[in-house]
Amino acid sequence: MSGTPRIRSRSPVAGLERARLSFVQVLGQSVSAVAPSAVMVTLPALVIPDAGRATLAVFAAAAILMTAVGYCVGQFATRMVAVSGLYSYIVKGLGAVPGFAGGWSLLVGYAAAAMASTLGAASYLAALLGRVGLPTGSTLIAVLAAIVGLLALLLMIRGVKLSARIMLAIEVFAIVAASAALVVAFVQSVREGATASAGGAKSGSAVGFAVLLAITSFVGFESAGTVAREARNPFVTVPRAIRWTPIALGVLYVFAAALQLPEPVREGVDSLPIVLTLPDTSGAGSSALSVVMELGITASWFACVLGSTTALSRTLFAMGREGVVPTVFGRTHHRFHTPHVALAAAMPVIVAVPVVYLFVSGSSRDVLIGLLAVSAHGYVLAYVLLCVATPAFLRRIGELTRLPLVIGALAATAMVALVGWAAFSRTYVAGAATAVYVLLMLLGAAVFAIRARRSPGIGERMGVYDEAVADDLLGRYRPWEVRR
Repeated sequence: MSGTPRIRSRSPVAGLERARLSFVQVLGQSVSAVAPSAVMVTLPALVIPDAGRATLAVFAAAAILMTAVGYCVGQFATRMVAVSGLYSYIVKGLGAVPGFAGGWSLLVGYAAAAMASTLGAASYLAALLGRVGLPTGSTLIAVLAAIVGLLALLLMIRGVKLSARIMLAIEVFAIVAASAALVVAFVQSVREGATASAGGAKSGSAVGFAVLLAITSFVGFESAGTVAREARNPFVTVPRAIRWTPIALGVLYVFAAALQLPEPVREGVDSLPIVLTLPDTSGAGSSALSVVMELGITASWFACVLGSTTALSRTLFAMGREGVVPTVFGRTHHRFHTPHVALAAAMPVIVAVPVVYLFVSGSSRDVLIGLLAVSAHGYVLAYVLLCVATPAFLRRIGELTRLPLVIGALAATAMVALVGWAAFSRTYVAGAATAVYVLLMLLGAAVFAIRARRSPGIGERMGVYDEAVADDLLGRYRPWEVRR
């Protein structure tokens, strides 16, 4: 009968496993994509020179803004089980073209974050090997980056549950190690008479740049949405993970920034590997604690490779199912039920780009900062589009209320204003990172134009999500059922 809703016999995202991840494992996906232990050590040291004593307020403001973005993401996550996260959300809110722009921008963000994390893990591994006398250099980092990439690829193809468990265990260890090292360095500096020596902010625009920089320490927290189909009770676990991650990260970052306000604690953080140099007066255990912290940060970078590439592969998988990119990316492994083609295609690029960049520039620090800058561009545009899409989507389905309208509008306006505010800072020199990002977005526009020309109805297929199928009506799994 015309107009009668039909129940599909197969979900658009069939092939990925269902209901495999607990809430804690979903939370591990969000946290690992951020690499919080590495951020705890590095970001406050980069923010303090611009923000001074306002550093704590800067991180608190960034946490509030990201919590608002998380609220907007939650409006979709409580209504859709979308394996590509923000990409499908923006399509449903704003349509195909803005949705593709947001999805492609996220791909750039996830890929650049994974590249930076691969280089970070390899660099810290090289530093650890240097402690036992192995000569360090670009060649060793390149070899270690290839090993990191291969190991991550095998884990992710083997299964999302295994990689989620490893990511969570790694992050807990890394956060504890980084926190212990920060506390030791702070206590020692206080014993030696140091006080919170950070002065005032350089200028108002410098504070704007500092807030923008602090926001980059949260990006990736929304990636829990990319494992929604693989999560148990996704309408509860995914929104809960996205809602609580920026709050927990904000507490960690304010804690880490407070401990780094004394200048002696920040000594030695202006190079890569960025490692706190614990004073010799800390005792015989200072070297051991430094090694433990380096191991923790290495592990955290590795977890970030897993988290960012997992999100990247799910977004590519969804685009492949829709035909936005070659359909081969939409295949899943017949045994492990993971998007193995997308993973296998992405990982060589994730390893090769930072290695080539390293040999060209000769500075691992420059490579890391450059890749993180490109990544930040990708995330910020997607977040702005997502906040605009939220009230549009809710209005379309007849569920718009005042709160998501106000929060979505304020968060989008604040992020756009923040970029403009930071642009007046002499510190803010986007330069090459912005140029690279624009070129990658133009490449994405070309891909979309070619695919749309070959398949005129492609816009109607975009924004796929997991749907209840005929077997679900009689089976034991109820994807629409909410169990708290």
